[in-house]
Amino acid sequence: MKGTKQILKTLFILFSFVSLQACSVPFANGVTGKDIIKVANAGKNIKNITKEGINEELITETKNILKDIKNGGKAQR
Repeated sequence: MKGTKQILKTLFILFSFVSLQACSVPFANGVTGKDIIKVANAGKNIKNITKEGINEELITETKNILKDIKNGGKAQR
């Protein structure tokens, strides 16, 4: 069972990577040193995130997405 979960996880990551290659993802043009530093800092700072902060960020991003849809993709963030 544990092997099956690992295989499914690997397939999900691989599928996600392949499907996002055509999108404008942050690493689409390659990974730079600044990108590595940003990821490392985010990993260090994840312990400082509160449940309230996550809820607020989720609400804010949802509103931004809905505004973007409403304005035909012309809303600035």
